[in-house]
Amino acid sequence: TPAAVSPTPRKGGPGTPTRLDSLTGLRWLAALAIFCMHFAYEDTFAGPAKHLALLQKITYGAPSAVSFFFILSGFVLAWSIRPGDSRTGFWWRRFSRIYPAHFVTFLAAVALALWLGSEMRPGIALANLTLTQSWIPNARNYWFGFNSVSWSLSCEFFFYFTFPFLAPALKRLHPRKLWLVLAASAAFVILLPLAAGPVHTLTGWQGDYLAYVLPLTRLPEFLAGIAAAFLVKQGHWRGPGVTLSLALSAVALLWLVRLVPKVAHFSACTIVPYILLIAAAARSDITGAFSLLRKRGLVYLGEVSFCFYLTHELVISASNHVMQGHGKIPLLPNMLAVFSVSLVLAALLHELIEKPGVKLLGRLRTR
Repeated sequence: TPAAVSPTPRKGGPGTPTRLDSLTGLRWLAALAIFCMHFAYEDTFAGPAKHLALLQKITYGAPSAVSFFFILSGFVLAWSIRPGDSRTGFWWRRFSRIYPAHFVTFLAAVALALWLGSEMRPGIALANLTLTQSWIPNARNYWFGFNSVSWSLSCEFFFYFTFPFLAPALKRLHPRKLWLVLAASAAFVILLPLAAGPVHTLTGWQGDYLAYVLPLTRLPEFLAGIAAAFLVKQGHWRGPGVTLSLALSAVALLWLVRLVPKVAHFSACTIVPYILLIAAAARSDITGAFSLLRKRGLVYLGEVSFCFYLTHELVISASNHVMQGHGKIPLLPNMLAVFSVSLVLAALLHELIEKPGVKLLGRLRTR
C-alpha cells in the first residue's frame, strides 16, 4: 500500500537532498494503477466490451503495485532513519501516520456495509480494525472485509515492528553483504511461487495467501528496500537510470506478468525492476537531475496517495450501489466521476485527519 511513509525526510544525511520528491511522484502513479485495476472489474458502465477488456488487460499486473509500496516503504524508512531513535518512538510515529486515516475509513466502511445491507460479522470487523486480518490463512472474507485494501496495512504494521531490529543490523554491513541481502531478498520473491504447490499440500494454504497476503512472505520486499536505501545512501549503488528502469518496469508490468501463472504476477515479475526504479529515482534527486516526477502537482498527489488508496474502493462500492436500477453510464465518464470523488475525499482525509492525527498523537507522546 502507499502507506503513509513520506519520501521527504527532513535530512537524508551529508551530501544528500532534503527531499526525495521523485519517490513521492512514483507513489501516486502506483496508487493510480491500483485504482484503475479495481475499477476495471466493476460492472457499472455501458459501452463496447472491448473498452472494458482493454482496461482489464492493461491493469492485469497492477497488484504488483502493492509490492512497489512495500519496497518503497523499506527504502524511505531506511533513508530517513534517525540516529539514536528508540524503538517505541519509531513505532509510535508509524502508528500516528497510519492509524487515524485507517480508523476513519474503517468507520466509513462500516457505515457503507450497513447501507448496502451487508452481513456484519464482529470477528471480521475486529480483525480489520486491529490490522491482523492478513495473518488468517485462507480467509478472503477476513482479508478483504470492510475496507478491503487495508489488508496491506496489516503487512505494513508487521514490517514496522521488524524495522528497528533489521535496519541497524543492515546498516552495519559491508556494501558487498548489502548486495547479497538485496539479491537474496529478490531471489526469495522470484522463487516463492514455486513453493505454492508444496506449501498447499503441506498446510492447505492457498497460493494467493502465501504469495500475496501473508506478511511474513512479503517481508523480503521491505528488506530489499532497506538494503537498496543503504547502498544508495552510502554511494555504493550501481544500476540503470530512471528512463531505463521505467521501461523495464513497464515491460514487466504489461507483458511479463501475462506469461506466468497468476501466483507469480503479484511480485515475482516486478521485484527487480521496481528496486531499480526506486533507487534510480532517489539518485536522480540526489544529483539534481531533471525529473518530471518532481512536479509540484504530482508530488502533492503522492502525498495524498495513502488516503486515496484507503478511500477509492469505498467510493467504487458506493457508486455501484447508487447505479443499481438507474442504468449504466459510459466507461470514461463513470471512471472520471469515481476518480474525482475518491480524490476529493482523499484530500480531505489527508488534510483533516492524517496530518492533524500525526501532530496530535505526536504531542500526546511528548507529554
